[in-house]
Amino acid sequence: MKLLTLFVLLVSLNVSSQNSDIFRIDSLPTEGVSLNKYWKWHSGDNPDFAKEDFDDSSWESIDPTKDIFDLSQIPKMGQIGWLRIQLSFDSTIFQNQLALIIQQSVASEYYLNGKLIHSFGKISTNPNEIEAFDPLWKPVSFPIIKENKQILAVRFAFKPAIHYTTIFETSNPIANIQILKLEPAVNIYTNMRAYTERFTMIQLGVWVMLFVINFVFFLSNRNNKSRLYFALFALLFLIGDITQLNLFILGNDVANKFYIGNWVFVFFIFAEFSLMMAIYEVFEQKRDWAFWLILGYIIPAILLDTLVYGWGWQFGGPFLEIFVHLNIIRIAIIAVYKKKRNAYIIAVGAVCSLLFFILFLRMGTFYNNYFLLALTNLRTAYYFLFLLCIPIAANIYLGLDFAFINKTLKQKLDEIEKLSEEKQQILANQNEELEKQVAVRTSELKSTQNQLIQKEKLASLGELTAGIAHEIQNPLNFVNNFSELSVDLVKDLKDELDRPNIDKTYVGELFDDLTSNQEKINHHGKRASSIVKGMLEHSRTSTGERAMTDINALADEYLRLSYHGMRAKDKNFNADYNTDFDENLPKINIVPQDIGRVLLNLMNNAFYAVHERNLRGFENLAGLETYTPSVVVSTQQLVEDANGNNQIIIKVKDNGNGIPENIKAKIFQP
Repeated sequence: MKLLTLFVLLVSLNVSSQNSDIFRIDSLPTEGVSLNKYWKWHSGDNPDFAKEDFDDSSWESIDPTKDIFDLSQIPKMGQIGWLRIQLSFDSTIFQNQLALIIQQSVASEYYLNGKLIHSFGKISTNPNEIEAFDPLWKPVSFPIIKENKQILAVRFAFKPAIHYTTIFETSNPIANIQILKLEPAVNIYTNMRAYTERFTMIQLGVWVMLFVINFVFFLSNRNNKSRLYFALFALLFLIGDITQLNLFILGNDVANKFYIGNWVFVFFIFAEFSLMMAIYEVFEQKRDWAFWLILGYIIPAILLDTLVYGWGWQFGGPFLEIFVHLNIIRIAIIAVYKKKRNAYIIAVGAVCSLLFFILFLRMGTFYNNYFLLALTNLRTAYYFLFLLCIPIAANIYLGLDFAFINKTLKQKLDEIEKLSEEKQQILANQNEELEKQVAVRTSELKSTQNQLIQKEKLASLGELTAGIAHEIQNPLNFVNNFSELSVDLVKDLKDELDRPNIDKTYVGELFDDLTSNQEKINHHGKRASSIVKGMLEHSRTSTGERAMTDINALADEYLRLSYHGMRAKDKNFNADYNTDFDENLPKINIVPQDIGRVLLNLMNNAFYAVHERNLRGFENLAGLETYTPSVVVSTQQLVEDANGNNQIIIKVKDNGNGIPENIKAKIFQP
């Protein structure tokens, strides 16, 4: 407001008012002079209204820079009207080329001393043929002649049935005209447009990157709904900004701005709602009274904007945005109070967002003043930062949470490896004790055999646990390495964004690398999780309780456990393993730990057989020179028998040397 007052004072110093009927211009500052007084108007259409000697003393005074809805005397239903103003220039001004800067909401023709100099849109006596056009401050030449008196006349007509809008604080004057020197006018306009286009491209680039990053994370983990809502938030603002820039802000067709503006308005409303949904998901917060209140507020806000001119859009614009961000601050504070890890990051981001929005509102609107319009870019930057603070803070929060999970996983793996070593030591001590008991308790053979069976299970578990713990180190190394690389990439990205001239290509490459690293971390994290899950299931003591079990998943899990265990014992071991499962198998009621151990023994024997054959070599009657160890596990459901019973067959097949005859007789011994 202070800057606007200063501008008005500057203009008043260069415009004298010795005659109340003549607009006198003694000098032209860089920001120009606004023609906002000494205008007269008259309805009707007569070519003589443009002439210098026409007597307009009976015409009514008017300020055409005001909004048309503040000018009740002006007919707006397709009738033609005229504006006239007398201008007087100091002789020093004739040495310069001058320009007119115009913003309007009508179709118009501009006459200087009776001569047509410019026309915008189309004026017609047929109201249906009128085409309203807004030149949007583009400089046009103003060829004044070296005479003391200049008559500027404007012939105008409103296009009937136009719905006017004030979305984004635009106004709808008959003609808001400023006079400037041609060269600074062109420079200001060109620089302003170039800056606006560059800033807009940065905005669109940021929206694209936010959408891609969050959507890729969502695809890698569909349970994380917050990533989906952040991606939707970025996508809606991307579409809204493209539409707003090309069709609304830079659009000259006045008739379509109402529809385009409201369409963009709806995109932004649902983008803000998606942002709020994302924060609810981040903190796993239930939908509370504030959520339903804001959801119920959206439809009335859209209707008010459509039906109420001037201030209706504010209910779904600034008011809705304030409500959403205050609610996000509330949710973040609740999370901090509940000691949610790093919740303060989002709380700080939300508070900063609100501060930028206050700066945005304090700057007011400059759309109705050409020179101050250049400051709109700073105001737009405040609004852009207002939109970005929360998503950036939330992505930092999610990144730190992901790093914490990785760190916790490493600690658990270290604990498992330590537990494996302890079990091996216990097993060694127990075996030594068993050897002493066998020598003195030959009469208790059956009891001793049962104990040996249990010890063998523990021995198998210790060996398998050590092997898998060693095997899991490989994906863990990948997780650590790529996490460190991601931290470096984020630092590089922050440094680049802080620079005055951002290299968008380099920023894109950083985001591509960051996305690739996160996908690899996710892949190897899932691989480690799968191995740990299988090992824990195997190590769990059987309770003898039955559970509905997917036999295909159980067989597949122990097949992979067996393979990793063999690989851990012998790094030279290698074999193909495949499955041929009946996809229509129902879940069955079994003790999964017991069945799992049976399957593990069968699969261990199969891998052992193919490994032995591979080491000893074989004679192939078909003349092939290579041998590929292979194990296949298949399942099949038999047709219901006469007694109504169903059976499932599990087959473990290998291409090894087979079971020796002297072993077959001992298969069912403990």
